[in-house]
Amino acid sequence: MSRDRPLESRRRLFLLAGGALSMQACSSSAAGPARIGDVVAVNASSLPNPSLEAVGTLPVCIGRDTKGVYAMTLTCTHAGCTVDAVAPTGLVCPCHGSTFDANGDVTGGPAPAPLQHFLVTADASGLLTIHTDQDVSADTRLTGL
Repeated sequence: MSRDRPLESRRRLFLLAGGALSMQACSSSAAGPARIGDVVAVNASSLPNPSLEAVGTLPVCIGRDTKGVYAMTLTCTHAGCTVDAVAPTGLVCPCHGSTFDANGDVTGGPAPAPLQHFLVTADASGLLTIHTDQDVSADTRLTGL
């Protein structure tokens, strides 16, 4: 029996060390956006200024502000949860309460980084497509619509 105690102590130490490393890795890395290919959104004429709305049940949203049309992920940069509260005034992640402004900048943690923006294009009729495989800077907008 006395031999089992040192082994049990080593197991406990190993589990504690592993848990600490796991927590450190989780807190120091941001979750990346969902890459779901091209997403056909709405017609530009149906997108008022200002606006920000989820595209169906997909983890992307599309918006319009005074600078133009933009799109971004709804994958929270904290733990990868899907942000489900989307409004022109901002976004809220249901998992741990991270908040973002309408441009995806963090306004309340624990999210460590802003939401990633994606390229938006329009066809001749004004139908908007979000390209989730093409990241753009947060100030990129589609204009002239």
